[in-house]
This record gives sequence, structure tokens and C-alpha cells, in this order.
Amino acid sequence: MENIPVGLLKCSALDKRKNHKLRQYILELEFKNHILRVQQELSLDGILVVDEEWNTVSFNQRFIDMWEIPDHIQQSYDDKKRIQFVLDKLKHPDRFMSRVEYLMTNHEEKSRDELELLDGRFFDRYSAPILDKKNNFRGRVWFFRDITEIRQSRTLLQQQNNELEERVHKRTVELRNLNQTLTTLLHSLEKEKIVLEEKATVNFQEALLPFFDTLKETHLSERQHHLLDMMEHILSDLLSSMNSSLHHLRYPLTPTETKIVNCIKAGQTSKEIAVLLCCSERTVEGHRSAIRRKLGLKKGENLFLHLRSLS
Repeated sequence: MENIPVGLLKCSALDKRKNHKLRQYILELEFKNHILRVQQELSLDGILVVDEEWNTVSFNQRFIDMWEIPDHIQQSYDDKKRIQFVLDKLKHPDRFMSRVEYLMTNHEEKSRDELELLDGRFFDRYSAPILDKKNNFRGRVWFFRDITEIRQSRTLLQQQNNELEERVHKRTVELRNLNQTLTTLLHSLEKEKIVLEEKATVNFQEALLPFFDTLKETHLSERQHHLLDMMEHILSDLLSSMNSSLHHLRYPLTPTETKIVNCIKAGQTSKEIAVLLCCSERTVEGHRSAIRRKLGLKKGENLFLHLRSLS
């Protein structure tokens, strides 16, 4: 066996190491490309990558499925046919191409918009530039996502919102009309109330008063005269609502104090009231003091005049 030169052996070993490193590098690249391809295929978006000359670099299956590109166009490697096929599916193809042309000449811009297809679908389109380490433009990546269901849900929500607003408006109009009806009814009831009060006053003056006058002319005891005067005065108060202002006092009057108030307004003295209520004059004075306190009268103010002013 011939002896192999030592220098040749060293070169052979060095080549082996280089080849080994090259194979390792190639394997790493293949693995990274595989990972990228898997990520691309698992994406929910249709992905298309083109170079700076508009040539197709790569695309995933989702892109093919979304645009429904047939096999003969997909395998032809004719980018013009692919573009024309896509344009034929769009509702606004001119708008689509003008945006593509703009982005291919404005390298640093990103873009996002919506595409409407002739079959009723909607795609969300997003594009970003591909730049190398020296910031040179090397192409673009396009992402397409089917947002048809989202648009339909948005449209349905808007319809429901419009229907709800219409119902609210209709209900508001109904309530406004009802309020006007109730207001009219209240005004009508108020008028009827005034008419009834006027009729009651006329009946009292024309029907009851003559009987009171007749009774006064009969032989009555002093107590009966007082009772008759009280009855006459109370009926007058009921008709003219003279006691209504006393119902709003912070401290309401007791039944006995109410009787005494009616007697005072009738012009009766404490002595006469005591005879009528079968109590002492001192008791009546005590009630008068309580009434003055509840009415908020100061010392020297006339109780009789104040009660008469409330009528």
C-alpha cells in the first residue's frame, strides 16, 4: 500500500469537518423552513408572499381555499392568471388593484382594508412589507381572513338596535299621547269638580239654609243654638274648603282642637265654646294656646283673624 502524504490527509480531514458543518447548517435550515411552513399552514388566514417584482414566492392552503383557486391555475405558475382569477371574484376589482399598485410602490407602508366578493363574502386584508437586514424592500406579505360571519353578526346587531330604537320611539310617542290624554282628563275632572262644588254651594244656600233659619226661630235651648250654629259653620267650611290649609300643618290638630277652630272661626268666645263642648273655660284656653303654637302665631297675633284668612 502506497504511503499517503501527510498534507493530503490533513486536507481530507478538514474537508470532512467542513462538509459536516455544512450538512448541519442545511439540516437546521430545513427544520426552520419546516416550522415556518407548519405555522403558515396552521394559520387561520390565507397567506400570500410576493417578491419585489410581484412574483409569487409562497402561499398556504388556506389562501387557495378562501379564493377557491382551481388546480390548473394553481399549478400553472402564471401569476397573471392567479391575479385575474382573484379580480373576477371581487365586487370592486379596480379598487383592489389600485391599492396593490400603491403599496408595491410605497415600500414602507402597511395597509388594512375590507374586500367584498360577488358571492356575498367579506375578507379582511392586511399587508406588510418584507425588508432585509439592510432595510431593502424584498417584497410583501398579504394576509386574508374571512369575516363574513362577523359582518353578518354586525349587520344583525345593527338591525336589532334599529328595531329597538324604533320600538322605544314608538313607546315614547304612545306615552306622550297617554300623558296628554291624562292631562286632558285631569283638566276635565277639575272642571267637573268646580261644577259640583258650585252646585253643592247653591244647594246649601237654597235648600239647607232656609231650614237652619227656620230652626233658629223655634224655641231652642242655648246649647241647641250653639250646636245649630256649629253645624251651619261646619257645612260652610266643607263647601268652601276652608279647613284644607290646616291639613298641611307640621303638627296636625287633634279632633278637639279642630272643633275649637271651627267655633273660633264662627266668632264664639271661650266661654261659649266651653258650654258647647261641656268642658271648663280653662281647658278651652289651653287648647287655644296649643292651636296658636301649631299655627306658629306670635304673641299679639289675633287667632280669629288668622283662621279666617285661611279660608
